[in-house]
Amino acid sequence: MARAGLAAERVVRAGAELADEIGFEQVTPSELARKLGIKTASLYSHVKNAHDLKTRIALLALEELADQASAAIAGRAGRDALGAFANAYRDYALQHPGRFAAARFRLDAATA
Repeated sequence: MARAGLAAERVVRAGAELADEIGFEQVTPSELARKLGIKTASLYSHVKNAHDLKTRIALLALEELADQASAAIAGRAGRDALGAFANAYRDYALQHPGRFAAARFRLDAATA
């Protein structure tokens, strides 16, 4: 049973924060459990395995990046939109380096 107050969304967001802190490749269930102050076994109530955790972080990062890019190009056209898109992409990479790396994580065909 999942721990009260610890939802899958919170686990994934904490994983994304951890990726920004230590790098996406270094994110492991044990590192995330340490950050959350829980036992590693408890984490598996929310994610299946390390690959599932990384996939969920990648999907969150892609969603955030798409939202940021959409907001940046809203009401713009042509070169102005392209420049705004490029700036949003760069800004996301600088603000969230671990999540940006996660956005380039290869997703399974069933997930993508």
